[in-house]
Amino acid sequence: MRAGAIIREPALVDEIESKTPFNTQASLVSRNEDGDYLATDSFDCDDDGSNTMKWITSVVLVTFALVGAGRAQAPDPDPALNTPDKVSWELFAMVNKSVPGVNNNVVFETWASNEDTFQLTPKFPGSAGPPNCAPAQVATLTTALPQQPAVTPVASPKILNVPALVALAPRQPGLQPRVVPGGTEEEPSEETRRNRTTFDFIACNKLQTKAGLRVAFASGQPISFPIESMEVKANWVPVGNRNPAEYHVNTASDNKRYALVSMHIISKQIPNWTWATFEHKDNIGRCDFIGCHDKFGAVVQDVAPHTSPGGKYDPCIKTPALKKLFADHGLPALWENYCLKGSQTDFLTATGLKTLLGNSVTEAGFADTSSCMTCHSRAAVDANGRGTTRAGFLSPPNLAVCPGGQERPCSPNGAPLPEWFWNNPGQPNQSLLALQTDFIWSIPRHAIGP
Repeated sequence: MRAGAIIREPALVDEIESKTPFNTQASLVSRNEDGDYLATDSFDCDDDGSNTMKWITSVVLVTFALVGAGRAQAPDPDPALNTPDKVSWELFAMVNKSVPGVNNNVVFETWASNEDTFQLTPKFPGSAGPPNCAPAQVATLTTALPQQPAVTPVASPKILNVPALVALAPRQPGLQPRVVPGGTEEEPSEETRRNRTTFDFIACNKLQTKAGLRVAFASGQPISFPIESMEVKANWVPVGNRNPAEYHVNTASDNKRYALVSMHIISKQIPNWTWATFEHKDNIGRCDFIGCHDKFGAVVQDVAPHTSPGGKYDPCIKTPALKKLFADHGLPALWENYCLKGSQTDFLTATGLKTLLGNSVTEAGFADTSSCMTCHSRAAVDANGRGTTRAGFLSPPNLAVCPGGQERPCSPNGAPLPEWFWNNPGQPNQSLLALQTDFIWSIPRHAIGP
């Protein structure tokens, strides 16, 4: 036993003193001026006490080993909640990794689009047929899907659409969205793609059809995707006079070249999904209203919004940790031009404040009230398998939540309201009004069939 070593467990001190033989002529435990217990190797015991001394030495050594192990850095048991910005960038690096031999496509562009998914017999890009499904699961995870055969990554046609939140935003009767996909350099287009786990779950539970959604509603079971599920919503604009070397550029089904200007990434790593939104550094108004926040990838972690919206912000200079992450995934330098605007993992802060997350492109016009989680929590269907709201907007707007009243779209934020989903919530006669589609808007919006 090393003399002077600190014993940090008071219970161990009592144990040592209780086992010290009465005729031991040395102090086995002492205290220093700070009150710490110290061990000493200066003692004299007779033969009858030798075994006791061996026991004491063994216990103290084991205790030191345990204390040392406790000081070592333990792996984070839940990084999605504890370091959400780091996880957001890890997902970004994964979905934007180049796919060899598939033109200029990155990983998420080889995933299933809405056009691939919402078919009577949907097929994941590159697969020979629909997924091999287990017996009817009715949107539950009690039975795992069988292992699917591997596919060679391919990219299905990039069909760009009017952004959903533009097409579905409340407006005066008779008015139509002014945005036409690819109409001008500044008007964005949109695509949504999902990984194979998400696709298989939709297809095997027939959630791509209204008939399948009616069955799911009647079952009374919640829809809950597997933890490996992911979706990406990407916004594109015609390249125009932008520098292609500073953007991820690809060709859409109309044979025009488009530049990626923003993207949402969600993953089922936690029950209510992780939410992250990214924008190109040159997007006008990128940090307006709610600021930009990145505690992992940005040298300047918190950027306050400008007093007057609609201006440019300083580029998000990347940290060495993020640069290493990009290098480890083989991402070229152009991806450093994209900035994490923020991550979201809960509806409220620990002190009850509403959390907000919105993109200047995807949520243009209502980024100041946008909560990705709250909006997507409203994705639901009724007993007929039909969506219950228009993209989750508050209509008519709630003046307590929506600055400007009815003059513009307004997103719900904060905790979901039980009355969105239940008749007589919390009462003995409570009954299901709307079945959540586990935060996936594409299901109620694009489900096919009568």
